[in-house]
Amino acid sequence: MLGKLEIPTDQMFKRSPRALCTALLAAALVWTPLQGAAQTSQDDLDLGDAPKLGAPLPVKQDEPQKRRNLAYLSKDIPELTISDLPPRRFRIIDIHEHVLNEAEALRLMEVMDELQVERTCLMGSSRFTFTLNRRHGFERFLRNNEALLDIKRKYPDRFCAFVTIDPLMDGNLELLQDYVRRGADGLKLYLGHGGGTGKGPFRPYPLDDPRMMPIYEFAQRTQFPLVFHVNLLKFQDEFVRVMEAFPYLRANIPHFGLKKNTKARLEDFASLLDRYPNLYSDISFGWDDIHTQGFEALAKWRTRSRDYLVRYADRFMFGSDMVLEPFKTEDYIINTLRSYVQLLEMKRFRFFREPDLPMHGLALPDSALKAIYEDTPRRFLLLDDEGRLPDRTQGWPPPGWEGPPPGLPPLVKEVVPLSD
Repeated sequence: MLGKLEIPTDQMFKRSPRALCTALLAAALVWTPLQGAAQTSQDDLDLGDAPKLGAPLPVKQDEPQKRRNLAYLSKDIPELTISDLPPRRFRIIDIHEHVLNEAEALRLMEVMDELQVERTCLMGSSRFTFTLNRRHGFERFLRNNEALLDIKRKYPDRFCAFVTIDPLMDGNLELLQDYVRRGADGLKLYLGHGGGTGKGPFRPYPLDDPRMMPIYEFAQRTQFPLVFHVNLLKFQDEFVRVMEAFPYLRANIPHFGLKKNTKARLEDFASLLDRYPNLYSDISFGWDDIHTQGFEALAKWRTRSRDYLVRYADRFMFGSDMVLEPFKTEDYIINTLRSYVQLLEMKRFRFFREPDLPMHGLALPDSALKAIYEDTPRRFLLLDDEGRLPDRTQGWPPPGWEGPPPGLPPLVKEVVPLSD
């Protein structure tokens, strides 16, 4: 048991400045072992120290009233609940999620059935991805790749496996080719991350480093889908050099390439979509606070956001970028996936992360919804008319297919500006 810590009074501080220093030092000595003990118990888990979902910090009572966030309605609609959803009219292909293991995939599949998600693409992930602890880096990604391949083998009609690689490893092309022979459906690259990631190869060298060229060449030649996390705010020049060298890469830059916030940034991203006919994006935002910020940005400028997604519905796909491990609850899974559907389909909805007032939705037309949910991901994944993934285990592309993928338009340089 720890003894009671005596804190000096204000009068003691005045008489002896050393008293304050002594008190602070004593408090630090008490807190440090407590903190270490908590960390040790968490590290006993195989997963490590994944972050737990917590409530927002309380607002101080004496803070001035903040200006109303225009992403939300000014008045409540009491009968609107976080579970409200229009009748399901479309089957959904979810292009971007992460799971620790098969148990998490099975939990996800229950929600997929409820929301009529017919297939989900699972991304190969490192330990840092599951813990967000900067002590960790790219550890355990090989283990997760194996888990995804096993999930795909057991549930081939419900999941597809996007493996990942460590850019600093030797033999990556041979490793990727072996994954393809064993059923991999795509590649997830983390090379374009900005700051805030863990140790290791999230950003060991530029996107157009010569070491990556064999991977890009293989992906373009075989039309192997690539989910390419690229922070375009920092690394767009590097990315453009990659695309100019391999203009028919079948690449998805998720999260709008981090260019969702302003008209100028959206126009800049549009120029890439207009130039490279095989370039895609998805609507996912990922972790809690980024999820909220992303929704608020789209809802605040909802007319612009709606027009943009309608215009590029043939390039945007559905996904949420959840990272599922045992700390995530079933409510978290259903609320997260459902919120993306609500944002796209409803004129107003109650966002479960900020439920005090309803949020404005985009209310996309059915033609755009069908494209984002079904048609665009089918084209990105090269599904056949019956919805089957390519069988790459016997080699790809099929005999007689040479050069760029058939049916794609030529590269274009003309960019149509966005309307106000």
